Amino acid sequence: MNVPGSNVDKARAIDVLVVDDDADNIEELVEYLSKAGLTCISAVDGWAALKLLADGFKPGVVVTDLRMPEMDGMEFAERLSQFSDRERPEIIFVSGHAGFDDAVAAIRLGARDMLTKPIDAPKLVRAVKSAQLVRQLRRQPETPVQPAADAPEAHAREPARKDLDPLARKRAALANLRTIRRARAQYFPSDLFSDPCWEMLLDLYDAKLAGAEVTVTSLGAASGVPLTTALRRMDALQTHGLIVRVEDAGDKRRTIIRLTAPGLQAVENFFDTYLGRTTAP
Repeated sequence: MNVPGSNVDKARAIDVLVVDDDADNIEELVEYLSKAGLTCISAVDGWAALKLLADGFKPGVVVTDLRMPEMDGMEFAERLSQFSDRERPEIIFVSGHAGFDDAVAAIRLGARDMLTKPIDAPKLVRAVKSAQLVRQLRRQPETPVQPAADAPEAHAREPARKDLDPLARKRAALANLRTIRRARAQYFPSDLFSDPCWEMLLDLYDAKLAGAEVTVTSLGAASGVPLTTALRRMDALQTHGLIVRVEDAGDKRRTIIRLTAPGLQAVENFFDTYLGRTTAP
């Protein structure tokens, strides 16, 4: 087991757990991530990775090979899906032979991304940092019910709200919208709100704020619907001029999804209204 970084021994919360049955691959991935300032720990298969979790290590992101003996990446991801929302790490698969069926299975297991070998270091780091942001938002506590506007507590909190910078306010608004979604899911059948377009726009806006890239695979994974449905809704968003597909210059097998300028402006206008700000005509 490779545990670079002295702070791993002091705190069981770490950035990345790397799982691969090839020692050379582990060394390479850990080197890329460590150079980016991320704390790492590694395991040679799914069983060894589960033992690390049982021993108290709490990675925010798991980067796991798809094909491994004993317990492969898919089975390991299925075990992780049983964790609670706050404890479950984000999953990124790596593989040299992943096909369409693998991508669909990965999305259904909630994988954040699937990277193809040989791994490009900057893409790996971007994928991990994007997954970290998603997990941070997912783990934010539920927003408590606000008192009435004329209550003393509300007035006491108002200066703090105004002190937030625009980026912080937008991220807080994103967290509030996700809180509303979680509360809605508790009381209504999920198929009443099954169209993923809005969630896709929020994920793309989230990535824009964080300076992260979003692939077709990761956007489909975040949508919570089957890949075929997700792809149809992406086509609809593109038809309306809200998103654009861009070929990854460094890896032609990957397609990046971004908000167009009109799409970004539309989402910005929504948040301006949501936050109660007055925008110029």
